[in-house]
Amino acid sequence: MSLMGFYSIRNEETEEEYTLDADDFIWEDASQSGEQYRFIHVGTEELPEVVATFDIDSEEFIVQLPEDFEELEDGLYINANEDEYDADNEYGYDDGYED
Repeated sequence: MSLMGFYSIRNEETEEEYTLDADDFIWEDASQSGEQYRFIHVGTEELPEVVATFDIDSEEFIVQLPEDFEELEDGLYINANEDEYDADNEYGYDDGYED
C-alpha cells in the first residue's frame, strides 16, 4: 500500500500556491483498528504541517489544512495493490513482435 498523486493548496493571505507530492508525505497508522491511514506532510518555513487521513470505510481522504489555507485540487489516492500485475495495462512489450 502506498500514497500516490498530489495535493494542491493555496495560502489565502499571500496567494502562494503549493503542490504537495505524495512522495513527500510520511505514512503513520492513525488507528489501532486499521480503519484509517494517516499521512503527514511535515511543515517547512513557508508551509505548516498538512495531515491527510484516509478512511478505509468511505474510501476518501480527510485533509486537515492549516489556518489560512484552502484546497485547490485533491489528487491523492491509495495504491493498495502495487505489487499485483495489471493484466489490462498495455506495456508495449509485444509491439512489432511476431511469432
